[in-house]
Amino acid sequence: MEMKLTERKGEKMKKSKYLSVVVCVSFVAVLFFPGILKKAWGQEKEGKTTVEEKSTTKEKFSEEKAEYKDKVKEQLAELDKKIGELEAKIKESGSKIKADVKQDMKDLKKKRMALKKDMKKLEAKGREKWETAKQRVDAAIDEVEEAYHKILDKFKSE
Repeated sequence: MEMKLTERKGEKMKKSKYLSVVVCVSFVAVLFFPGILKKAWGQEKEGKTTVEEKSTTKEKFSEEKAEYKDKVKEQLAELDKKIGELEAKIKESGSKIKADVKQDMKDLKKKRMALKKDMKKLEAKGREKWETAKQRVDAAIDEVEEAYHKILDKFKSE
């Protein structure tokens, strides 16, 4: 009887050892199986491509921002030049035209200052915020140019 108990214990120990081995092998397989599948299906490179694509997209975005800033700075320099020429014309003109364009010049300068503030917002890091700031800057440039032409038209009509 004692022998039967010992044999049973031995069989239980063998079963538990086998069970432990099966559990360990299953655990290892679960850990490595996804990696093996990716290699077999060629998906390992896809992960790297995605990272490369993200960095390329960031580089393109940075380039786009830099190009846009340069373009706007050129436009601002041109507008400042035109405004300076306009101010010189106003000083040379008669008092009637000076009175007519005085408020318009104030409005033009306010719009120009607002444009400078909007330019600072172009430093936004996120694409969405940058796009919003870009739209504001474009609209502000249009407003400044419109105000400039309004004043210039008054000179042409006189």
